[in-house]
Amino acid sequence: MSDYYSPNRKSMKEEKIFHVSELNEFINIYLGGVGEVVVEGEIVECKVSQGKWLFITIKDDTSSVEVFGVAYQISGYSVLEPGMLVHVYGTPRLYQKTGRFSIFANQVVPAGEGALKLAFEKLKEKLDKEGLFNEQRKRLISEFPEKIGLITAKDSRAYSDFIKVLKHRMGGIKIFFYPVNVQGKDSVESIVRAFNYFNDKLSDLDALVLIRGGGSLEDLQSFNDENLARAIFSSNIPVVCGVGHEDDLTIADLVSDLRASTPSNAAELLVKTRTELFFEVNHNTKTIYNQLLNILNGNNYRIRKSVNLLENAINRQTSVIYKTVARFVNQFMLLKQEIKNMERNRLGFQIRISKGSSYWVKQQIVKLNNLFRLLSSFDTQKVLNRGFSITFDPEGKILKSVNRVKKGSQIATSLFDGKIDSQILNISKK
Repeated sequence: MSDYYSPNRKSMKEEKIFHVSELNEFINIYLGGVGEVVVEGEIVECKVSQGKWLFITIKDDTSSVEVFGVAYQISGYSVLEPGMLVHVYGTPRLYQKTGRFSIFANQVVPAGEGALKLAFEKLKEKLDKEGLFNEQRKRLISEFPEKIGLITAKDSRAYSDFIKVLKHRMGGIKIFFYPVNVQGKDSVESIVRAFNYFNDKLSDLDALVLIRGGGSLEDLQSFNDENLARAIFSSNIPVVCGVGHEDDLTIADLVSDLRASTPSNAAELLVKTRTELFFEVNHNTKTIYNQLLNILNGNNYRIRKSVNLLENAINRQTSVIYKTVARFVNQFMLLKQEIKNMERNRLGFQIRISKGSSYWVKQQIVKLNNLFRLLSSFDTQKVLNRGFSITFDPEGKILKSVNRVKKGSQIATSLFDGKIDSQILNISKK
């Protein structure tokens, strides 16, 4: 700055003359001292330059002002569009090079119900296309959680409702509480910080619970923020979200692994009551008992059927043996009678009888051996032990011909050490 004495001033008072750059710098410093302001206006123009510089013009009925910001530092800037009413949080400044006045923004949020609904729908569509709401990627919450991270406002109704419901359900749960702002300018940053803390410091939690009470669409705006949605999506710990009343729906609800209608409902979904648990245990016990009973009844039926088949086979073979023995006894009695008749002529026929008897006995022994070998061959277990098998048709009868079954029929095959159930895929006839 240059100083001079004005000859036209009687007091010869010293005046300061600013260069343009000095004046702009001076005014900019003064504006910086004003601090952060919040300006409401309707977006006239909105564009992003070079992928990172955000330029917005907002207006009211009589004036307009330019807004400048760094795009990636302003959450949800992608949903902004001309005609939308917004609140701009930032500091006024004067660009020193051109003397152009603007607001350096650090946050731009939709204002008014219409703008909020439009921003909600645009963000919802964007995140849905990216797969943040995909049901297939959502994780199951532990059925019996032991450690829970709770994110909500300190001393809030949501906190007391959640704790109250939890106390009347299964115990043994340890709660790690992280107090946050659930409304206002810094609320999103506060909640995201809580998610980062739990994922970094307490990553072994069974679930994170994000809750708050009901309110207007503007009150719930923090839960429709893109940064919060991505924090929920990227959380390594499953997230339960219970925001507002039953009819309220936020972006945070859609991204979370489990949505609850209210904070109280979040506790109900997360932890079962003792009555529910006992009912479930009894139901499962009855189901297992009935299944085991059905299996045992089925096995008993199959065993009885197999025993009957085996008993019939043994009876048939026993009948053959009885008949053979009867024939042998009859022949023996005939021989005995013949010996008695020949005894009268024993002296003359002794040698012949002796030889004949010996020969005949040997023949009978051979026959008996053959007969017993034959009988042994009818022993089904021995037959099965030699590698043979017995096949039964669907009615439990021994299958002797391929004509008694058809393709797709169920057959049972008995082996020496068990039974095989089969389905016929193909039939080949000789």
